[in-house]
Amino acid sequence: MIILGIDPGLASTGFGALRCDGPVPALIRCGCIKTFPHDSMADRLMQIHEDVDRIIGEVQPDLFALEDVFSLVRYPKAGILLGSVLGVLYVTARQRRLPVQEIAPKEIKNSLVGFGNAGKKQMKNAVASILRVGDISSFHAADALAVALAVYYRRDYRRVV
Repeated sequence: MIILGIDPGLASTGFGALRCDGPVPALIRCGCIKTFPHDSMADRLMQIHEDVDRIIGEVQPDLFALEDVFSLVRYPKAGILLGSVLGVLYVTARQRRLPVQEIAPKEIKNSLVGFGNAGKKQMKNAVASILRVGDISSFHAADALAVALAVYYRRDYRRVV
């Protein structure tokens, strides 16, 4: 079982793939897809689509795990932009016929550190410790791995595959 976790973002979309066949998930690959602010919105979304599609082709996941995003009332434009990224991610996964499972940020934090308001650094350290790896390249990659781990810990991923 391979789970591909995604931390959606327009400027930087984190991804992390885990092999979940043994008692402890193993890191396959992680990183970030970065887009350039001077590019058009259409080009940025197309880049995210193409890069995620390529990653899916390379790691051959069985499940696409996506962090549920939220929008603060103070930042409605950010919510709209993030919604566009989510739309692209859902379409990319479905084109590859991958089941998609969403998970809320609080559930991710609770499942990894037992505290729903854990900070980025605390989450990054928890992910590195659980996977027994050194430093993870970025917070976005660590967040994507946290998504995949939390879905794995949920144990109900098996029913959507």
